[in-house]
Amino acid sequence: MNTVVVYSSKGGNTQKVAQEIGQELNCETIKLSDQPDFSKIQLKDYSIVFLGTWIRGGHACPEMVKFLEKLDLPDNNRNFALFMTWAGGGKSNAWTFMKVKNILQAKNQKLLPDYYKCLGKTFGFARKGHPNPQELADARKWARNMIADLETGSE
Repeated sequence: MNTVVVYSSKGGNTQKVAQEIGQELNCETIKLSDQPDFSKIQLKDYSIVFLGTWIRGGHACPEMVKFLEKLDLPDNNRNFALFMTWAGGGKSNAWTFMKVKNILQAKNQKLLPDYYKCLGKTFGFARKGHPNPQELADARKWARNMIADLETGSE
């Protein structure tokens, strides 16, 4: 499967997870803030796109939302998988998943139902040490399982 990781990271938490997934799957990682023109990011040749975002108040980061809203894919030949870092409060992860899913569905794209979430350090000492080595190992395992499920038709 031709795979790519596209992510946005503010404090470095999502970037750590993205890099782990990229290493595990031996695929390219694209940091949105390094791409001033989102239209130059071509996804048409990828069968699975891992999307990484941080969450604040139940919302994916604005940069990721803007990228997804500008996404122009004429076909529906790919799957998207979402991973998120957050402070761990409430149902922010579920709300973010639904918002990303709605954006992609409006573009005739598929967001896989199994997403990965992990804590990220927040302001001051809150959640210090996250994502931790176990969370990063879990992200690698999740990504491997997503690929395996798609290859066997389990998704």
